[in-house]
Amino acid sequence: MLKIELKFKDKILKQIETDKNEITIGRGNGNDIQIDNLAVSTLHAKIIKLKNDYEVVDLNSTNGTFLNDKAVKKAILAPQDTLTIGKHMLQIKSTGASNAAAADLADRTVKVSTSK
Repeated sequence: MLKIELKFKDKILKQIETDKNEITIGRGNGNDIQIDNLAVSTLHAKIIKLKNDYEVVDLNSTNGTFLNDKAVKKAILAPQDTLTIGKHMLQIKSTGASNAAAADLADRTVKVSTSK
């Protein structure tokens, strides 16, 4: 499950949790994540769920999409990444992949040697 915090000037505006296959981001009313700011294009970017990852894709926006302060057209997201769209930040809290790996480890028994 993808977990995102939408922020403006370090203030959390919204927390989003979703497992949708595609999440649209933009100024328009029909977007899954709507950012009401003139620096944001009507349909700015989208996040696509891949097999084990999430990918952000810029949709030819006017002001660009930035991942960790670098302009991107397409990039894989990881926990703690920051997307900047206009003057808003989307902090990636979880992509679900690392949580699955931790859950796998929690179910395993580890053999411990008793010899000194």
